[in-house]
Amino acid sequence: MTKPRSRSSRQADIAREAGVSQSTVSMVLSGSGDLARISTETQRRVLSAARRLRYTSVGPQRTGGTGTRNAPLLLGVHTFEPIFPTSARDYYFEFLKGIEEQAGIEGCNLVLFTAAQNEDGVRRIYQGSVNGLRQAAGSLLLGHHANRDDLAQLAGDGHPFVYIGHREVPGTEIAYVGGDYRGATGRIVDDLVAMGHRTFAYLGEAVRYEPQVDRWEGFAAALDRFGLAIPAPAIGRPEELTAQWLDDTVRAGATAILVESVSLLRVLAAMIRLRGLSIPQDLSVILLVDVPAEEGNERWASLRIPRNAMGRRAVRLLTSLLTDPTGDHEQQILLPCTHTLGSTVAPPRVL
Repeated sequence: MTKPRSRSSRQADIAREAGVSQSTVSMVLSGSGDLARISTETQRRVLSAARRLRYTSVGPQRTGGTGTRNAPLLLGVHTFEPIFPTSARDYYFEFLKGIEEQAGIEGCNLVLFTAAQNEDGVRRIYQGSVNGLRQAAGSLLLGHHANRDDLAQLAGDGHPFVYIGHREVPGTEIAYVGGDYRGATGRIVDDLVAMGHRTFAYLGEAVRYEPQVDRWEGFAAALDRFGLAIPAPAIGRPEELTAQWLDDTVRAGATAILVESVSLLRVLAAMIRLRGLSIPQDLSVILLVDVPAEEGNERWASLRIPRNAMGRRAVRLLTSLLTDPTGDHEQQILLPCTHTLGSTVAPPRVL
């Protein structure tokens, strides 16, 4: 068993421990592993070796005029709704794990902020004009229901932050690390067309943020590239989905349905069964988010979000902004997503 080494361990030591090249170690520890197409297994092996060797980057540790190090940076983590995971299956677990892993690599401390909720149940950063994140040197923000006024005010106040997820704020550019949902959805369509599918349907969430829009635009752009008809999307809440929509979809000849959320998927799957249809023999169904746990006995075809890598890359970006504020940093990053076509996808029936 390898004995833990001191904090003077180098990246070369990690490379030997993990059995990879030093360049691979550098890319993983910088949060760029996914962009470099380094496998998840290799990235985890590198991070595990870094933890065993107690490796800490010296970058975020600021030094005073005498050359002595000051206290590590304190990074805030603010969530716009309660997301702290209760199990490893929770959707946000890998985001937070990635944040913690990279903070350890960077030698930073973390503090969780849970500001007061507004009337809609969304946590606000500002209470009046007071920035609730002011104790932190910089902050990581995540959650579905971001308050854009808070984001604009935070940027205007000069508080360094990185949003985990693709978010745009009118009138200003914010730093974010998201997933390339547009590209991933397009590649899913590529695979389905290669299997013989030519007529599609699309179920979208009622609340449309950038990630939902990116998925739809990737879907529509791929169909347009193939010269295939772009269907009118069914956008709404799960309780609004009707059997009539499914009947019309089947009658129109659709053989594949792309679905933006697990809640919509559950309703759709129940309706398909009630109509005496089967997945994937009659309809192929693809979920455009991770499956947090297996839904029933199906292994759903799905888009895979690099949640751990997004959390780690966001920490790396934030520490870069804090330690080198005048540097030329890429501040709007979309990491590549993968997908799997499981047992819910098959070639369309030949009639």
